[in-house]
Amino acid sequence: MTGSVNTTDAEWKLVEDSVFSLFDQLPTDAYTPIGDRLTDLGFAEIEEEYPIEAQELLFRAQGRSLAQTDCLYRVMLAELPRELRTASAVLLPAPGSDPASPPERAQGVILGTTSGTVLVPLQTDDGIVASLIAAERLQAVSADTFDPTVRWTHLRHAGSGTTEPVFDITAHWTRAVSAAQRALATELVALADQVIRLAVEHVSVRRQFGSHIGALQSPRHALANAFATVEGARALLGEAWRYGGPMGAQAAKATAGRAHRAASDVALQVCGAIGLTSEHDLHRYVRRGFQLSVLCGSPAQLESQIGCRLFDSYPADLGLPTVIASSR
Repeated sequence: MTGSVNTTDAEWKLVEDSVFSLFDQLPTDAYTPIGDRLTDLGFAEIEEEYPIEAQELLFRAQGRSLAQTDCLYRVMLAELPRELRTASAVLLPAPGSDPASPPERAQGVILGTTSGTVLVPLQTDDGIVASLIAAERLQAVSADTFDPTVRWTHLRHAGSGTTEPVFDITAHWTRAVSAAQRALATELVALADQVIRLAVEHVSVRRQFGSHIGALQSPRHALANAFATVEGARALLGEAWRYGGPMGAQAAKATAGRAHRAASDVALQVCGAIGLTSEHDLHRYVRRGFQLSVLCGSPAQLESQIGCRLFDSYPADLGLPTVIASSR
């Protein structure tokens, strides 16, 4: 667990098993609102007592099971004013755009398909505002996704304006985006775990020239390096959950995306042609990770933002802050 939890390991293991079991029952090729199921599980009490651990657990379960739920909206809405938490979805910035700065017009993507009310953030001269708009008032086009099992929808407002109440969320939107980035990073690390698991299983049973592939140095070293990369991303993610903050969330999301890519490259190499077939499960975790990696900022985009922020924060005649210092 990420934080300090005043419960026994055995008790928390029961909670984890219950959540994993719930997500394992969900379809992997359809978007499923999960609020009622979590309520039946008594998850509200767990979230109230252990908010960080509960959120982290949901996205570990989601990555592990390949389920598609509204959990991302749950963590974002929890950071927004209470009047907006009845929304069925949050309009997310389209991939490639800056997640911290919503567009001036109502346009973006949502997970799944349109229904209920959509929280629409907008950038104005005075800051960021949001309205709850009925889904039927938004023009919807299904997104062409890299992962064919993922259901995303492009939305934009059909009219020239909105008559719904407008809420100032300038002080809240950055926290909501950071929460989403930490959640997506957790899911990416969980997907990378599954990628490595499948690769290890393959090299443990596949034989070549009379020996298991896993006995050869090349695949062993490649998998060890991938594992170390994922563990590094997990450690950074733990700090992001623990301390919060936009830069930590950006770094965690970027590093998790890179780690998933590194694990996928190695797994596809050591698994060979079988890993590319639809009959093998590897492609499911690879594609899902590549799809999620672009949501709320791709690794390259987030790294660029972090770099710009560091250079903007320090005068040109001063060096950048020391990230790693030698003890000698």
